[in-house]
Amino acid sequence: MSPLGTGTSSDGGPVAPDGSPVGLYRSFPPGGEPALIHEAVPPGCAVLELGCGAGRITHALVDLGHPVVAVDQSADMLACVRGATRVHADIEELDLPREFPAVVLASFLVNTVVPGQREAFLATCRRHVADDGVVLVQRTSPHWAASLRPGREHRSGEFLITVTEARLEGGFLHAAQECRRGETTWTHAWTDVVHSDEDMEKLAASAGLLLHRWLDEEREWALLRPAG
Repeated sequence: MSPLGTGTSSDGGPVAPDGSPVGLYRSFPPGGEPALIHEAVPPGCAVLELGCGAGRITHALVDLGHPVVAVDQSADMLACVRGATRVHADIEELDLPREFPAVVLASFLVNTVVPGQREAFLATCRRHVADDGVVLVQRTSPHWAASLRPGREHRSGEFLITVTEARLEGGFLHAAQECRRGETTWTHAWTDVVHSDEDMEKLAASAGLLLHRWLDEEREWALLRPAG
């Protein structure tokens, strides 16, 4: 996987290849994503989580009773994951000898700017989902991307998050943020391709998937099913 952004940590901690500071995602709260996933999949079903990072969502899914196979390209991130089967691999090259009732592609990975990569990610999802299973994909919401402004602040648990850059140009969101907790500051800059609803339908179809429904009002999370 090619680098997708840049990141730093004031404590000198490691940064994953996609620019995500490991220390930040090791300690960042899971938010409402695990509950949303849990409600959209069968109780206690196995979950393949692609791009699990430091286990921010993984650990909550395990606590909710889901056996998780957690995949990430960063060994530093994967070392933080507990309670799941860990697989160190690039998502686009993954080929496990099993299918899953639920596959999760979170962290806005479908918005990658690397040519051909989003199609490869979705092909991996289709390759590993059971014919009666579901694929849950988190995208950058077009509404959120259009409304983002530098200087915006919000709190998430112990973290104060400040947007330091936000430019939406030609369908690309160029953004950066600072996350502060106590005396430690993490920075992360990235660029996303912003996909419309129609774009998402076409991307899903190209991988043999159908966009079945949106899981939230912001239309950030899409539930896909295998076509046919």
